Amino acid sequence: MKNLIRLSLVALAINASFSLSAQAENTAIAVDTLETITVTATRTARRLMDSPLSSSVITSEQISQSSADSLADMLNDLPGIDITEAATAGMKRIQIRGEASRRVAILIDGQELTDHSSYGAPILLDPAMIQRIEVIRGTGSVLYGQKALGGVVNFITKKGGDKALQANISGSYNSATNGQQLSASAFGVSGDAEYRFSWSDNDHQDREIPHGTLDDTQFSSDSIMAYFAYNFDNHKIGVNYDQFNLVAEIATGMPNFSLNMPQRDREKISFFYDVVDLSTVLTKVHFDLYQQTIDRQFVQHMAMSVPGLPPSMSGNILLDTAIVEELKTDGFNGQLDFSLSKNHYMIAGFQYAKDVVDKNTHNNTTTTINLPGPMPPKVTTKDSISIENASLTTKALYLQDEWQINDDLIMTLGARQYWIESNLKSSTRLTKALNSGDDSKLVGSIAANYTLTNNSNVRALMSQGYGFPTLLQVAIGATAKGTYINPNPELRAETSDNLELGYRYQNGMLLVDATAFYTDAANYLRTVKCQGTQYICLNSDTDDIYINADSAISKGFELDMSMDFGAINTYLTTTWSKRSNKIGQFKTDNTGLPEVYGRIGVKYIEQSDMLGNYWINAYIRAASDADDNTSSRPQHFAGWGTVNLAVGSYFGDDDMMMVSLEATNLGGKTYTPASQSLIATGRSIQMKFTLQL
Repeated sequence: MKNLIRLSLVALAINASFSLSAQAENTAIAVDTLETITVTATRTARRLMDSPLSSSVITSEQISQSSADSLADMLNDLPGIDITEAATAGMKRIQIRGEASRRVAILIDGQELTDHSSYGAPILLDPAMIQRIEVIRGTGSVLYGQKALGGVVNFITKKGGDKALQANISGSYNSATNGQQLSASAFGVSGDAEYRFSWSDNDHQDREIPHGTLDDTQFSSDSIMAYFAYNFDNHKIGVNYDQFNLVAEIATGMPNFSLNMPQRDREKISFFYDVVDLSTVLTKVHFDLYQQTIDRQFVQHMAMSVPGLPPSMSGNILLDTAIVEELKTDGFNGQLDFSLSKNHYMIAGFQYAKDVVDKNTHNNTTTTINLPGPMPPKVTTKDSISIENASLTTKALYLQDEWQINDDLIMTLGARQYWIESNLKSSTRLTKALNSGDDSKLVGSIAANYTLTNNSNVRALMSQGYGFPTLLQVAIGATAKGTYINPNPELRAETSDNLELGYRYQNGMLLVDATAFYTDAANYLRTVKCQGTQYICLNSDTDDIYINADSAISKGFELDMSMDFGAINTYLTTTWSKRSNKIGQFKTDNTGLPEVYGRIGVKYIEQSDMLGNYWINAYIRAASDADDNTSSRPQHFAGWGTVNLAVGSYFGDDDMMMVSLEATNLGGKTYTPASQSLIATGRSIQMKFTLQL
């Protein structure tokens, strides 16, 4: 792929010499067609029809109609998307095209929601705060950084209104969790100023499944957000503050082993500045600055028998672990947009982020040996505290050029240069292993859109992915089920080469968006036992360590299709995928992904004096079975299908009120999605009411 990088850079330079962020206004678009405008795909405003990447948009109308209790669930029916929860019902993550969640970049208004665990960033954001969601399927490493190997999800928050004072009040109920969600906001515009203040509160009990209640699945959250911006001439300056607090139980499903997360909070303040039409060449300038803090508390309890005792003796070990962690991120993004000529549009940007992790781990081990005869038990207690401080600094320059060759062909070329430095500053555990590391990498992409007719086009994409290890993997280490996983400062970045071919068609009645993809990834990270290896660990007999050992080849086909018959709309979203993992010398095609999954349904939309503007949506979700042979304990996930029905209506003056009801899993099917560890909810109803003032 080195030729791809050279080609991208040469083309960018040629275009600039011949010719002499993309933060656009996030307008809610109610009509979900290929005419929808997306900004995330190219950091410039483009129709979905013209996007060189596999892109999807969840519009404000779709969000308002949805009764889902999490943003992740709103993405569940997009092609290529899977939801994971790591046994934590209240903290869901996104997988794209089989790539783990830590290889998916989660953005809030274009700013990354960072995470340095081995799982990836959970979505610490309330649905009531979101105006629209834009998704890139496939690597976005050129434009969005080193977490975007699998794709990008950009949550765009609500801003001001179009009147001096407006308000929104919403409440919802989920019978599967006896869950209640409340939200309220006040917003508006006064002269050149715009504002919004929002609040939400959610509380959910244990999940009801077809044959009972699933213990340890409670969660609750609350959120506030404040936004203010001022417009003057062609300039706009603003500030945004938001806070999200989460408490969640973790369902281990294992006796004598419990986990809990009493805190997973996020707080962020950001400032931005936009100016447009500075000259005929420099059309847009964007800068934003932000500070984000994520606080995490994690509690673990294990009980086990003491091995190796003679038959006349018995014993048990109680291990309690408490982790308190703070992740602070300071970030800056800057982008310049240039209209080099009528046929050339170039963007150039710089990104900076510094993540600092402070981690405190307290382990308490109590060992009880029951001695024979009348002798009292022998009890020993071991108490240990480890404190680590580490940082990861990422700097990057990126360029992208949209080059309209002729009326039918658009070429999009991009390149990004990374400079990354990790540093373990202090550690009470790794006193002899303080380390620092750095890496630099140049990645590129090239895409083409060719118009076949006024209603259709084809596209092709070649791109590179890049992902540097997290601080837990490269500097700090982690604890899992009582085992310490050593960091490895010698880890290499994960990389991928990606190919896509796509076809889009829309004629007012039929819509087709189809993509075939192929990804070849290398240097994937995994853990191995230290014992019997060349790796240096704190305790070679019991510890694990992170290494580069895996590679993967993914291929698949995604289809999003609908037929509009006026009041009746039929639709189908489906994904076929195949993933092959190589783990050391072991190779398997059974990677825990269903080969086929998706949704098919029919929606009826009508208006009447009695029912208002109402809709009825009947659909089936389904997935084929899946096997996972990538770990020491192979798993089989049975295929499943559910029947679901959603109804709702807008009514009142100017449709100021909305009510919706969604009945899911009407057949009471018992199943566990292959990407999850918890049994899915049984037959349930979600209800929602919204009032606009």
